[in-house]
Amino acid sequence: MSHLPSRRRLLLTAPAALAAVVTARTTAEALAVSGTNQSARLAAAATTIGESQWTAGTPTAPGPTVARELLRQLPGSMAGPELVVSNNPETVTGPGWLMQHARTTSNRGGTARALSGTFPLYLYHQNSTGGTAYLHVLVSNPGSSAVTVSAKGSAWTNADKPLVQDPGARAGTGPCHAVSADWASGNLRAYLSPTSVGATKVVQAARIQMTGSILDGLLEITASGGVYTYTVVTRDGNLNTAINYTQNDGNAAPGNIIGQTDTTYGREAGVYGGSRWTTGVTTIDVPTAGKHLGLALNTTVRQVAALDQTVPATAALRDSSQRSWGNYGARYAIELALHNPSSASRTARLAFGSNVTGSTDVPGNTWNGAMAVSVDDAAPQLQTVYVRPTVPRDTIGTYTLAAGATRALKLDFTVPGLITAGSQLLLESI
Repeated sequence: MSHLPSRRRLLLTAPAALAAVVTARTTAEALAVSGTNQSARLAAAATTIGESQWTAGTPTAPGPTVARELLRQLPGSMAGPELVVSNNPETVTGPGWLMQHARTTSNRGGTARALSGTFPLYLYHQNSTGGTAYLHVLVSNPGSSAVTVSAKGSAWTNADKPLVQDPGARAGTGPCHAVSADWASGNLRAYLSPTSVGATKVVQAARIQMTGSILDGLLEITASGGVYTYTVVTRDGNLNTAINYTQNDGNAAPGNIIGQTDTTYGREAGVYGGSRWTTGVTTIDVPTAGKHLGLALNTTVRQVAALDQTVPATAALRDSSQRSWGNYGARYAIELALHNPSSASRTARLAFGSNVTGSTDVPGNTWNGAMAVSVDDAAPQLQTVYVRPTVPRDTIGTYTLAAGATRALKLDFTVPGLITAGSQLLLESI
């Protein structure tokens, strides 16, 4: 199959309200709601897509969506802080360390890579230990002087946000959706207040009880100097137990470790080279009715080489993915300036689409996340985007443009934990 294989075996649950006013987001990288003059912003546009670059007629793929090979690359690039991911083993059957980037281990390889500043750490694990388990996020200071460390973010289990098997009742709930909604709205928990960590010392940034089978989380770690992070599973929830596991290569947690090969994506564990796809302002001239334009989103080099939006690992474990297949936990910040170059009113519809279509809804072949959507620099609204094989598109909005007018759209979201790679933004003139 050309799309990313299913990496989630359970489904999300019942619908929640799709739109709610989002207060000003609280993180440093949050979606800005500013009074920036629109014409000044458009003058600095990174890209312009003219009327001639739209395609006449209805999209050709089922859905209807644009066939993957006919998509345009989304302007921008994956850059920003490096992203730490803990997802291999995905299913954990016993205690031990899951991920670290502090050294090269004898059994799982890896590379020492200290990170500083503010960087994201994404978690997805399934608890198959046979009982309650605890996931610990540890931060160590390898330096010779103290550093200050803090952590905030969102993490949920399916005990907190239950899952059901009904695909039609999944949108808007489940741990993966809840995490994406928290980040889109800025509803984040302070897991660790700024704390001084002495030379060669360790601090616990978070401890999350895994009473259910699934844990999905996205944290943001801030460190004033270079640090290493570890994720560890214990049965007793004791910090000393967790620290002791990290010190011995042989104490790696058992589970379904899957590596990358020529034909498999594997799963991510370690550090990857970017966490934010930022477009800058992309001006799009809207043509007369009856045309469409498809922009690739979260596509991999193995799907269409020219549309790749992944990044290589910088310190991944040897038995894990060596690229950010799927970009779980990464952020997309998209700015579109819809422009009407004519002397008559025109209308554009924007939809989120999937390149995976079919007659059956496979658990992993979905996108079920929240995004902050701002129109004309108004306060962003929280909106659920939910697509799956049987319903591969979800309308974000329809926008009427007066003669000569330009309307600004901003989409800000993290890639949710329950997705398949290979999505698109679909514009249609109607």
